[in-house]
Formats: sequence, structure tokens, C-alpha cells
Amino acid sequence: MLGSLAFSIALTSGFIWDDIGAKKALVCELKQLEYCLSQLPLLAREQLPNTQVIQVSLGARAAIVLPLKHAKVAGVLVTDFSKLPHKRSVNWGSGHFSLSLHRQKELTYWHELGHLQAIEALNEMNTEITTPFQHEWLADLYLIWRIAKETNSLSLAWQQYHRRNIDVMANVEFMSHWSVPVMSQVLTRYTAKELASFNSFKAFWSDVRPHIEIPNADSLAEFSSLIQRTFGAGSVQSLPGYMYWRKPALGHYLKPTLIKLMGQADATQWLAEHSMDQDGSSLKPRL
Repeated sequence: MLGSLAFSIALTSGFIWDDIGAKKALVCELKQLEYCLSQLPLLAREQLPNTQVIQVSLGARAAIVLPLKHAKVAGVLVTDFSKLPHKRSVNWGSGHFSLSLHRQKELTYWHELGHLQAIEALNEMNTEITTPFQHEWLADLYLIWRIAKETNSLSLAWQQYHRRNIDVMANVEFMSHWSVPVMSQVLTRYTAKELASFNSFKAFWSDVRPHIEIPNADSLAEFSSLIQRTFGAGSVQSLPGYMYWRKPALGHYLKPTLIKLMGQADATQWLAEHSMDQDGSSLKPRL
């Protein structure tokens, strides 16, 4: 497992290998993709499309992961960190708000690596990832564990939590990546020290798996509708009765982010005005 400094230095060569359980992942910079992919064993390279197709798949994103079925190679990560954002912004009836993003190269890398780590961890338990949403929240759980392991803090994990909320508030198309309902359970259950004590993601996953609840497709659809009606273009009025049964939970998930963006007093007032603070609950960040 590469440390952050080693990762930054190694990528200057255009590619690195990193550990995924008993396998390896090949990490390629887009500008040296052809050369990087030539490092793969033939049976692994044959599973991938040509470099032009991979580049189109990457699009405007800073990284993508390409899982492989191979005895020694878990997959390929392709990166173009020139596309990394430095902030995330959202604008709705209460104003324009932004969140500065720090250490995005490492966080993006760890999240994408988390896709492969999750596949291997679940394979060792004879289970498989069945939905794109499951892929995303598992990758973010790996990210939380890796952040704790590397930094002895959860501040960057909370940054990822806020980013996921801001993205979906700005555009509900990001619901596929809205891992907040799962992240919130982990961030309030463990301290950074407790997470760092797990010597592998598999060990952490084995510990947390019996305790987390995963929202089903119907719940996510209702949250998506409520978020769209609350933050979507032209949504300036309070809708007390709309999806009222989802409002306390959504308020619970949004509250830390709204406090970060608006401040404690304004966030509390906004939640009350939108009937989202009915249970008075709040996530208590653990560091």
C-alpha cells in the first residue's frame, strides 16, 4: 500500500503498481496510457478496449477504474488529475455556497482504488457487488478507512461527505454517488484511531458490515425527488407536506454540510423552516 508521498513521486514515471489484496492494480496517467497498458500481461490487456475508447470513457473525469478478471491483476486505474476540481459549489434560494477541496489527487486515487479493494474483499467472502450504488458507497468506505490510516484524522473524510451532499444538492444526477447515508453511519461509529487500528480494509469491512443499513432503491428515489424539489432550479418556497416522511432523515444527513456552508445558526433555521429538523438530531463528527 503506497503512502501519499510515494504515490506522488511514483506517478511521475507515468504508471505505478499498487497492492489489491494478493493482486496488483496498474495505475496509468492518461498522457502515457499506451505505454502504461503495455506493462499488463497479455491476458489482462486483451480484456480492455483500445486507448481511444478508454479516453472517451474517462471524459471530463479525473479518474476511472477498469476491473479485470485475472489471477494477478485486479484492474487498471486511469488518471488525468488536470481535471480535478478545487472546490464544489451549490446555489439555491438561500444563496451561493462553496466548499474548498484539499488533497484531491490522493482522495481521488484512494476512492478509485477502493472500487478494486471492495471487489477483492467481497470476493474473499464469496459475495459480489451487485449495483453501481453499492460500488460507490463501498469505495467511499475504503476511502474513509484509508484517510484514517494515512492521516490519523477524519477531516478529509468529512470533506468527502460534504462534497457528496453538495454534488447532489447541485444536481440530482449525482444520486448514483450519494454515499452519505452509509458514510454517516461509519463516521459516527468510529474514531480515526479506531479505523486506523484495522490492518486491512477487509478487517474493517468485516467489523462494520453487520451494523450498517443500506437504503433501497425506493428510498433513494424518494430522497432524490425531495432533494430535487428542495434545491432544484426555481425551488424557493418551503414545501412542508412534500415527502414529509423523508424530511427528518434528509435533514439528518444534510445538517453537517449545511452547518459547514451556512454556519450553525442559519443552518438550524433553514432546517426548521423546511421541516427537516423535527427530531433535533445531528451527526456528531468524530475525529
